Amino acid sequence: MGPWDIMSKHFVEKGKPPQGLSSFTKIRLGWIKKQQVQFVKPGETSFALLSPLSKGGDHLVVKVLADKWSHYLVENRQPIGFDRILPDSGILILEVHPEAEDGTGGVKVKSAISSPSFDQATYKLEVSNRNVFVDKRNNLSIIPLWKEKENLGVLVTTPDRSKAAIHAALAIQKLIDQNSQNENIVNEAIAAFKNKEFEKSHDIASGKGGR
Repeated sequence: MGPWDIMSKHFVEKGKPPQGLSSFTKIRLGWIKKQQVQFVKPGETSFALLSPLSKGGDHLVVKVLADKWSHYLVENRQPIGFDRILPDSGILILEVHPEAEDGTGGVKVKSAISSPSFDQATYKLEVSNRNVFVDKRNNLSIIPLWKEKENLGVLVTTPDRSKAAIHAALAIQKLIDQNSQNENIVNEAIAAFKNKEFEKSHDIASGKGGR
């Protein structure tokens, strides 16, 4: 996991405070409760709004069951608290093999862009080559969404629905960034998105909804 967990790499930079813990370690320590985790199965489409992991909140992790041997943990890492020393921010995805022995690669970061320093590990909606993780074998995609203050949205869906979901999410983020005074349009687009109507959500956010 490199710098994304102090148990993997003790310091990001010498002379600076250590970074925080990943959701994997916090779950093992009992610091994240079951009610703070959203569970998703392959083939399902599910929306979540995650609080920054280092700050805490009602929803901290999405656990996606991949197969009987593994699952993914999805977390929101922001430069807050101990995590202010991290090399990047955004949605971080961990692949976990619970039956693996400690020290044998039981958990690893699924980096958006492969790098020895893990400095581009997170997924970001606004970066085109970092806005979707796809596991075709298990029929799932994980997509970072728009920001709501410190919280960050994430969508788990199927690969065939990824393109429409990304287009809708980008349109919503653009509308939010414009500081639109018409909050009703933003809320309507988000409501359609949460209802899994991605094409409708995009049309509303981009002004094509016939309003």
